[in-house]
Amino acid sequence: MSDIIVEKRLPSGRFESHVMIAGDPEKPALILMHGAGPGAHAASNWRHCFPELAKDFFVVAPDMIGFGQSDIPDPLPAHSMTWMGMRVEQVLGLMDHLGIEKAHIVGNSMGGAVTLHLLIEAPERFEKVVLMGPAGAPMNRTPEMARLLSFYADPRLPRYRELISSFVYDPSVVPNFDQIVEDRFRVATNPEVRRVQEVMFESMKTGMDALIVPPSALARMPHEVALVHGRHDRVVPLEASLYLLQHLQRAELTVLDRCGHWAQIQRWDAMLPIMRTHLLKPNGAADA
Repeated sequence: MSDIIVEKRLPSGRFESHVMIAGDPEKPALILMHGAGPGAHAASNWRHCFPELAKDFFVVAPDMIGFGQSDIPDPLPAHSMTWMGMRVEQVLGLMDHLGIEKAHIVGNSMGGAVTLHLLIEAPERFEKVVLMGPAGAPMNRTPEMARLLSFYADPRLPRYRELISSFVYDPSVVPNFDQIVEDRFRVATNPEVRRVQEVMFESMKTGMDALIVPPSALARMPHEVALVHGRHDRVVPLEASLYLLQHLQRAELTVLDRCGHWAQIQRWDAMLPIMRTHLLKPNGAADA
């Protein structure tokens, strides 16, 4: 396997997951966890990142349970913590199936919260960590987040375009922005996806506080963590990363100008060197 992206369904604990894979399995494993907006899935967050990352890593990006083409739980969980537990088990089960004993991990938005909960539950399975605009921290609910969670009350394309525009600093400079909106809207309004995500987003309206990782748990994490946050993030505000920076043992924060919630899409020019420097340097080594 090389830089060719392979998509397949794989066992992942009690669920099967739709997974994107690329790179040499003999290279360090890198797991990519996507966010939780309507219509989100691994490809929408990470496909354009794969060619560069696969040069250095064995890259694995699952559709989180409740998203994309991964299994749908039955019954659908009514609480965010139940969804979280399923996703933690999903990632660990996928690692077991692929024979990955230990991996680097990158978490974006809700994928950042999943990453933090993985570090609580199985710290020995993970090496270095990158968190991008992560959930899992206390923050004020922004108007943009409120509109995200209420999308299915008015699931029209103009409303969706406005929602996705709020994810970025300037939609006019995002390559193929209209295509991104249309592709994700098509996924978000698929009847089966809508059925699942309406329940999931209701659980997030009332259960997000339960996903916050407390300072006592963060202080026990020995992992080297690179925090990356867009200065203009209107979905998960910068205060989330500042909280994590305050309480994690070994964390550094980079704030990217001209960047909203999708650092990997808007500022890949900055994200790729940050990721390579952080993930490839020897453990404990200081930056040059």
